[in-house]
Amino acid sequence: WLAARDYDEAATAITRAGEAALRAGRLDTLAGWIDALPSAVLGSHPRLVGYLGDLYRLRSRFDEALSWYAQAEAACREQRDQAGVSRALRGQALVYIDQVRPAQAESLLQEALRISDGLDDRQARARLLDLLAENKLNMGKPGEAEALRSEARMLREEGPVEDLLSVRVKLRTGRLAEARATLEAWAEQERRASERGQLHTPRGHRETLLILSLIHSFCGEGGPAAERAEAGIAVGERLDSPFITAVAQARLGHAWQLREGGPAPRDESVAIYQRAIALGDSLAVRRIRAEASWGLTRAYGFSGDLEVAARFAREGAEISLWAGDLWIAAMIELTLGASYVLAERPGEGLAVLERALLLLRECGDSFGRAAARLWMALAHGDLRQPEHTAACVDDLLSLCATHCYDFLLSRPSFLGPPDARRAVPLLLAARARGVQVDYVGRLLAQLGLGEIQIHPGYQLRVQTLGGFRVWRGGHEIEARAWQRDKARQLFQLLVTHRGRWLQRDEMADLLWPHLGQDAACRDFKVALNALNKALEPARPPEVLSAYIARDGSAYRLRPEADLWLDSAAFAAACAEGQSLLDLGHQAEGVAALRRALGLAAGDYLPDAAYEDWAAAERERLRGIFLRAADRLATTLVELGQDDEALEVCRRILALDSCWERAYRIQMLAHTRLGNRPQALRCYRRCAEALEAELGLAPSRATRDLHERIRSGDPALPSVTTL
Repeated sequence: WLAARDYDEAATAITRAGEAALRAGRLDTLAGWIDALPSAVLGSHPRLVGYLGDLYRLRSRFDEALSWYAQAEAACREQRDQAGVSRALRGQALVYIDQVRPAQAESLLQEALRISDGLDDRQARARLLDLLAENKLNMGKPGEAEALRSEARMLREEGPVEDLLSVRVKLRTGRLAEARATLEAWAEQERRASERGQLHTPRGHRETLLILSLIHSFCGEGGPAAERAEAGIAVGERLDSPFITAVAQARLGHAWQLREGGPAPRDESVAIYQRAIALGDSLAVRRIRAEASWGLTRAYGFSGDLEVAARFAREGAEISLWAGDLWIAAMIELTLGASYVLAERPGEGLAVLERALLLLRECGDSFGRAAARLWMALAHGDLRQPEHTAACVDDLLSLCATHCYDFLLSRPSFLGPPDARRAVPLLLAARARGVQVDYVGRLLAQLGLGEIQIHPGYQLRVQTLGGFRVWRGGHEIEARAWQRDKARQLFQLLVTHRGRWLQRDEMADLLWPHLGQDAACRDFKVALNALNKALEPARPPEVLSAYIARDGSAYRLRPEADLWLDSAAFAAACAEGQSLLDLGHQAEGVAALRRALGLAAGDYLPDAAYEDWAAAERERLRGIFLRAADRLATTLVELGQDDEALEVCRRILALDSCWERAYRIQMLAHTRLGNRPQALRCYRRCAEALEAELGLAPSRATRDLHERIRSGDPALPSVTTL
């Protein structure tokens, strides 16, 4: 028809085929058909004008979409086509629903539904009820949304079905595990369809991958959250939908804040959110700013910049309330309240959190309520309000146990504390009160703290290799916090001899050898008091230390204390790596030994280099390093990774210049890399070091290897014979 220039027939055919083309994602095809029609023909077919609205909406050009829908509505009213008017109103409402602006969509949907009352089209009315249901959900009214969905199903005469709306209801009402299971199945189906070249119609913020990314962030799974968000960005680009891309950028910002290995640099996550905002602004979609502002509230608030966090929270909440989205407004308030608690301003935090809790109750979100209760419990705990703390914890544990929110208390998550150990004192207090004992025990076991009795709400992390530094959770203990050097030395002494009790007099003799007994004991008490304040500054005097145990005049580090020690982790990784290699698991063994050498930043307690009490531990760790590094270098040469083996040998020889086997490995590696002169120089360095340090010549094995390299013998020995 188009080729024959029979435009009226072509327009009629396009009208019939348009819906199928939209559902199949053939947007370019449909646009090409309509573009081929003269404007006069297009004007006499308002359904086609409505299709133009659909095309512009699906490509995130929302203002132009509204214009086309308005033209379609006017033409249909002129032709007294009530069904067409209803469709045009539905299209205008979809523009606002796509942007999560329920306040603007509501009146359009109600008018479209009123018009549809007089029409004999049950399916069209059911579609409007579905949209009203989605809009009610966006307004934070999941109960009304479910009622409207039920009415739509009755019109279609079908039973309950799982669709995007039902999954979003589950997301916004805290049924995260159910929503996740459905979405993961859909994501796999969509992946396979994409591999076959099949595209779906753009779904804006409803894209499966985008909802999944948010659920992963809620669950504290930063890696999967980022993968889903990045895949969402690719979907947006593939479907030519900048709106999808903008939402995906915001979700990527959430995921970036949860990167494993410690807090992500704030500037990078902020840059991601700013990209989302810029893209949203280019589309004239304010709603993008709301979610980005939520993320920025967390990025700034959780890093202590409360003034900027509060500014973004105000902006995000204002946009959310303007759009009618109470749920996002509640999430922003929750995040701001949490930021105040983290900044040790619990009173201000409680005021904000109570507002958030009211909104979350209105929205019916059990997960949001659980997160709010957690932060409120922490705030009441900081204010020394045990009854209020207990009430919040009881509600929190009930919600978490019922809905499987273990992650909120066992790992960092988007709505939870950046350090999950912050909640451990709450769990211990609940266990002591007999509340949810089995569940609390399981949570503590997940944290590796099943036997713990006392906990300050953070792990103590201690660096002893290459320097001495101590962190309470994410905060390093500064030099002035120790108050005196002897407090640091006392802790170093306890760490060095952590496997046994130390008598007070023994420690006094080691740390104050030139003082009399009375003076040494007096200084010991002063140093111990300073040490306790440095490790646990908020501990009341009547509460036992979580780290230092006392039995009469004997002291030690508690064996069960939540303390990470780099030297212990180093030794454990060395043992693990060598054991794995003994079992033939080369890849895993090499990975463990690399991890061990990554921890070995230098000698043990270098600032105690001349203290006799640290000498034995220093030599023990040196021996562990040399044996592990030797094993790693040998295995790397076996695997053909000669460059890395050379670097490991360099580290061995920096510690022990007479470790002859390291020279042989270097000689073999340089020769295999085609650098015979360097291999021969390694031999000369070996001979010089042995003569200077020990008065010895190189061993027979080293001399034989040197001769074979010097003579150009192509049959080099295997590394196992070195």
